[in-house]
Amino acid sequence: MEICINCIEDMSEATKRCPYCHEEILEAARKCKHCGEWLEDPPSTTSTGTMAANPETVVRDALGDQYEIEKELGRGGMAIVYKAIQRNLERDVALKVLPQGLTHDQKLLERFHREARSAAQLNHPHIVTIFDEGEMSGVHFMAMEYLSGRDLHDIIQEQGPRSADQAVSLVAPVAEALGYAHASDTVHRDVKSSNVMVTDVGRPVLMDFGIAHASSESRLTQTGTVLGTPEYMSPEQARGNEIDSRSDLYSLGAVLYEAVTGELPFTGGHPMSVVYKVLHESYTPPSQINPSCPDWLEQIIAKLLMKDVADRYQTGDAVAEALRAQDPGEVVEVPSPTGDGEESGGAGVPSQPSSNGSSEPPKTQVYRPGQDDAADSGSPSPQPSGAASGPDVSPEAGVETATAEAESGSTGPEPQRQQLHVVRSLEGNADWVNAVSFSPDGQYALAGGRNDTVKIWDVVTGRPTQTLDNLTSQPISVALSPDGEKLVTESSHGVVRLWDVDSGRALQTFEEHSEAVLGATFSPGGRYVLSGSGQAGTLRLWETETGSVVRTFDENPEAVFSVAFSPGGDYVLSGSGQSGVVQLWETETGKVVQRFEEPGADATYVFSVAFSPDGRYALSGSDDKTARLWDVESGDLIRTFDDHSGLVIAVAFSPDGQYVLSGSSDMKVQLWKVEDGHLGYVFDGEADGVNAIAFSPDGRYVLSGSKDNDIKLWTP
Repeated sequence: MEICINCIEDMSEATKRCPYCHEEILEAARKCKHCGEWLEDPPSTTSTGTMAANPETVVRDALGDQYEIEKELGRGGMAIVYKAIQRNLERDVALKVLPQGLTHDQKLLERFHREARSAAQLNHPHIVTIFDEGEMSGVHFMAMEYLSGRDLHDIIQEQGPRSADQAVSLVAPVAEALGYAHASDTVHRDVKSSNVMVTDVGRPVLMDFGIAHASSESRLTQTGTVLGTPEYMSPEQARGNEIDSRSDLYSLGAVLYEAVTGELPFTGGHPMSVVYKVLHESYTPPSQINPSCPDWLEQIIAKLLMKDVADRYQTGDAVAEALRAQDPGEVVEVPSPTGDGEESGGAGVPSQPSSNGSSEPPKTQVYRPGQDDAADSGSPSPQPSGAASGPDVSPEAGVETATAEAESGSTGPEPQRQQLHVVRSLEGNADWVNAVSFSPDGQYALAGGRNDTVKIWDVVTGRPTQTLDNLTSQPISVALSPDGEKLVTESSHGVVRLWDVDSGRALQTFEEHSEAVLGATFSPGGRYVLSGSGQAGTLRLWETETGSVVRTFDENPEAVFSVAFSPGGDYVLSGSGQSGVVQLWETETGKVVQRFEEPGADATYVFSVAFSPDGRYALSGSDDKTARLWDVESGDLIRTFDDHSGLVIAVAFSPDGQYVLSGSSDMKVQLWKVEDGHLGYVFDGEADGVNAIAFSPDGRYVLSGSKDNDIKLWTP
């Protein structure tokens, strides 16, 4: 049987909006990972043990004696807001209700009610007034003044940037409101344009103290837990450090920047990308986007967006005074107009000297093979099917390492040590965790360990939803099909088995004795499973439905530790033992078309491999404590990531391809920037070495498994 490459499925991931909270989720999602609501035919009970029902019906039934629901005003990941009439006082109110899918989370409930208590203590014309809060029949709510108007984010999106005078009239009152709240010992923690309501008469009102923290109360969130919206986060909040009122002022600076430019100072493909930029990079000066932005306003924004809290304004009143006086109070350095998003000094980022004596840090770009040759010969170099073009670099740049800056005398920023950013530990494994993965919609996490089981958890609740316990030995590889309905496992005894996720029933046994191949995975569309055979290093492609062998890849005399499909499904990547070689196979022919090896390297075992999302790069992790980035077309080594002190057992690309993860026996997960090899984060805290890692499909979370029995869900 031959494979028609044109028939191999497209793995493009369509998205949709949750009808309840309107957050973006994958098209295949059956349940929203943000609000926890079921989107289609739920099980007989939800995670809370009650039948799923229309959210508005539940609210009407629970609160109808006190509030008459008129219409829905809006939804977010944390709440649904209705316009209602408070019956006893006959007044309009905005009724904010926690979605039923989130009521299982006790800490979230405490935060929700704390919002009401915190905001109810505040009496200011530019802070929303809270009338009532409580819980009835399982519905958690708060009632606040009803404001007829629109939020600032929507106004900017529809009408474009505001003039300097308009920006001052909108932001200065909010600065005063923050000054008042801070004097009352309350930090908002989620200042953003969508939390500023502009009434029909033009009065800006600060809304949503949902994650506000009154410092006189005991802290409910774990130290290091990041709350807030990444694009508006201060650097200290992004790190998970303790924050104070000056963090709100940084966020206000982001709002002011947005008001005058129509854009945000830092954006990215996913939250981790944004947080990286907040911590390490500079923003484009507002005047470069909107030339009418005056110098005094640009300097006020620059002072608010300083990365060091001591360099910012210290009170909201000081910000309001500077805005109304059109005077920053001192000369403030504004980032130089680079236009390329690279670090350029300013805004709290000191420039570092490079090896060539320039004032900017050295810039390492990825070489696109064949480009310079094509310029000489007049003809382009061929690219593999499905490969995408990347940024250019001169060939003399050669191979760069993550320690190149230190060797050249340019130290660059220190990595951020993320010691306590564990969102949740998924408990229940009896022993080592050897493999982890996310479902395609990000709703579920799965892992396999030495207790000969595979467990599946609901990410929102942290509760196990399924356990597969009929394995004959410990699972060393697990993967979900793209539709999330099937699971493939490979055990230490070489048994490759296909499972039905909902029932936990074994559907197919592809192989009984494939000890020489230690990984199994689905093709991008789920039609095929790639694993091994009883012979050393022989890969096989199986048809998922029938279990029949479609193709044999037999040009490998060594054990295979890891396998991966290219995004388009037309290539297969494998990592081997003994020689430390990574090989690229053509799916249609089963032949090796590329070998990736570094002359003189000490690598003997390649424990993990991965493709970049565009199929252009390959990533490998080896026993010589190094992760390597390869060019798929040429086989050239582009960059090494070598800051680990133990074996690099697991590697992964971020969904947008900008970052790579490496997990090691040194008990660390590290995040690297692909473009320049910079080490951005170090997630410390694994008890006894990292065996497996995975990115969530939306890039918000990192999943890791180790020898301490638990699976950890991280966020930066």
